[in-house]
Amino acid sequence: MLSVKRAKSIWIGIAAILASAACLLIAEPLIVSVVSELDGYVVAIDPGHGGRDSGSSHAGFTEKDITLLLSMAIADEIRARGGIAVLTRDTDTDLWDQVTYQDEIEYTKKEYEQDLELGRKIDPRDRGIALGTRFPPTYRLGLRARLLVAQQHNANILISIHTNHFRSESAKGAVTLYQSHSDLSRQLAAAIQHYLKDLLPGRAEPGISPDDFFILRRSPIPAVLIEIGFVSNKHDREFMLSESGRQAIAKAVADGIQDYLLV
Repeated sequence: MLSVKRAKSIWIGIAAILASAACLLIAEPLIVSVVSELDGYVVAIDPGHGGRDSGSSHAGFTEKDITLLLSMAIADEIRARGGIAVLTRDTDTDLWDQVTYQDEIEYTKKEYEQDLELGRKIDPRDRGIALGTRFPPTYRLGLRARLLVAQQHNANILISIHTNHFRSESAKGAVTLYQSHSDLSRQLAAAIQHYLKDLLPGRAEPGISPDDFFILRRSPIPAVLIEIGFVSNKHDREFMLSESGRQAIAKAVADGIQDYLLV
């Protein structure tokens, strides 16, 4: 039989253990499972130009090198948010050898027939290739390869990264071009430009414009072509080349993509 004194000691010990456990529970941080913002989305990112096609250049810097740096930064940001980023190129290549001339002719014939059915305005270059009065230019093979990369990975959207150039160094600022036939493309352009305009100002609002570049004209998914800044403008160029600038640009583009996909 326990003495009163012994029983009291046992109860004090139990109380101390329970109090310690309670403190541990209170101090332990609550762990909540968070779903990544872009989980399940595939973003195709196209670094413009490459290989034999250097794009524009200024002060010893070429567009193809800057677009690759920017695209890799954007890809990292997309992945950090749980999305899948697919680069159409991650080296200095033009992709011209990925598609044959005959393949391009066949692709163009099918697209020409689709344009006729949909009543779309037909680009004279597409009509010429489809009807056999024009031969596909070599650079077009590389552009087609980029579209195929996005298609093969079932991308939700395609963004093509470029830099601008003008004879006057005063020209500056970001602009985002969209597919003239796609309202979804326009929405994507507006969402991205909303964030880019404050980083690289210079364009009058809204800073987006429809265009007929091959990538935009022929992409079957919502696509935009982003002229991040002017390589011919000292401020834009240095901002794009700096690590902090590239990170800020990547965040702005990813913020726009996220707004478009999730809102």
